Formats: sequence, C-alpha cells, structure tokens
Amino acid sequence: MRSHHVHKGDISVLIGDDSLALLHSVTTQDLQDLSESHTQTCCILDVSGRIEDRMVVWNLGDQVALLHMKGRAASTRELLVRSKSWKQNVDVIALDEGFSALFTEVQGEHVMNCVEQQGSIFFTIVQTLGTVEMIHLGPSQDIEISSKNLIEQGSNLRNSVEEDLYRIKRGHLTSSGLKIHRPIPLEVALEEDISFTKGCYIGQEIIARMDARDALARISVTVEGDSEVPSGRHPLEGGGRIIVMSTMEESGSWWSMCLVHPDIAHVGAVLHIKMDENTSVESNIRNIWKNLQPS
Repeated sequence: MRSHHVHKGDISVLIGDDSLALLHSVTTQDLQDLSESHTQTCCILDVSGRIEDRMVVWNLGDQVALLHMKGRAASTRELLVRSKSWKQNVDVIALDEGFSALFTEVQGEHVMNCVEQQGSIFFTIVQTLGTVEMIHLGPSQDIEISSKNLIEQGSNLRNSVEEDLYRIKRGHLTSSGLKIHRPIPLEVALEEDISFTKGCYIGQEIIARMDARDALARISVTVEGDSEVPSGRHPLEGGGRIIVMSTMEESGSWWSMCLVHPDIAHVGAVLHIKMDENTSVESNIRNIWKNLQPS
C-alpha cells in the first residue's frame, strides 16, 4: 500500500549572500556551488566523525532552506551561528512553527535533486540507498491539504512509529536511532552525502582516514526476529557485538536497524544475540546496507 509521512518543524532558512559558503564550511558536502533550484543531502558531524544531523539543503535562490532530522535542528542552528564569521552576510532563521515537509516514495525514472514549485509548495526528488522519494516543503496548512489529497488517492499517512519501521526496513538512519548511537556516515552507507574532494570540515579527518583504509569495522544491517532486542550494544554468541540503533514491532515480528562487523553481515545469516548469561535471542539478517559505488 502506498504511504506518506508529514514531518512537522525542524526546518531552517538561511538568508544572505554567504549562506552556501557557511554551509560548505561545516557540512560533509561541497555546497558552495550548489545551483539554484537544486537540493543536496549532507551531514553535520562531530570531531569524531559521528553524525549530529542529516539534512536536505534546498537552494531556492533568494534563500537556502534546511530540512533537518527530527530533533536535530536546534544544535545545527547553534553550530551555524557559532561558525559564521563577522564578515559573512548570513541570517539563520528557525521555521519550526507553521512549516512542514511531506515524504512520499515514488517509482520509475526521475530527475534527482531538482526543485520545482507549485503555488506555495516546493518539491524535489532525492534518493537514499534504494529508496526514491519526493519531498514537498511548504506552509503546514498547504502540506496538510497535500496529505489529505494523497489519502483520498489511497495513500496511508504514516505516524511516527510507522515512519521508523518504514526507515528501518529500507536501511535509513532514524532520529530515534541517532539518540541511541551516532554512527559515522560510512557505517550507514551514506557515502552519497560526502564530498571526498572538498576541504576541511568538522570530522573530515576521520572520514578521510576510513576512506583511505577502504575497510569498515561496522556496517549497517536490517534484522528481523520473533523477540524484541532492546536498543544498545549486545554481545553475540561466538564472539563479536551488535549495536541495535532502533527497533520496531510489526505483526509479531521485531525489525531492527543494527551495526555489525562486515565478516558476519550476510543476508540470511542467523545472529544469536545474548541478553544475559543464560538467554539469547535469534534474529535474521534481512538486508545489508553498504554503498558499493566507488568514492
């Protein structure tokens, strides 16, 4: 069944001639030459290369809009304000009230990362791993009308729990998972969010080192089991550990987004996750998420 999700708030706008230059200096992407009416996904990292926020950047011409992960907007705005030099002409504005985004999956061939406008709503198409989505961005009342129109056409409106389950099954980082463990982008197959040729940014040394080594200690997998595995770190029978970032139940099955060592990341593999000295839970790897495209 078709479905969509409405993301309320966690939107920022940058106004000023130096908006893209400021974003370029603190994010993982080369944004200083982002063309007007185009979008780009990128990350904000900490000094250890771990994800603080993942954004969709929209160059709307007279302003640059930022669509943040849920709950991550405030910290990113603070970073932008701190990073702005006195010479730069940039204002950082919060649009947490009165503006929303709508995500709906689309099929077929599409032009990626171009912005179009219908009335007060902007929309673009982005891809994360194998999922292609159209994102609508605009005033909340107009986004609500778009959502109702989709419902009338047979689409189901995903609530926050259903949204996390949707993301887990597709290998996407979730805002709830980010609260449990903040991965390095390469661990969760977000190479497309990174420019490997741009200059310095926070966490860049870690990313460059991992890219040069061409080896990961952990990669992301989606697992399914009959029993809940709480979020956090757990030992595996036979050695090693699994990091469960987010987990959701559906019809008696528990789906989890996890990090494991690449040597055990095989579709169909059975993991025995130790809950205590005498109890273990069996989970099956349904998908592995590793971007195989060369950087």
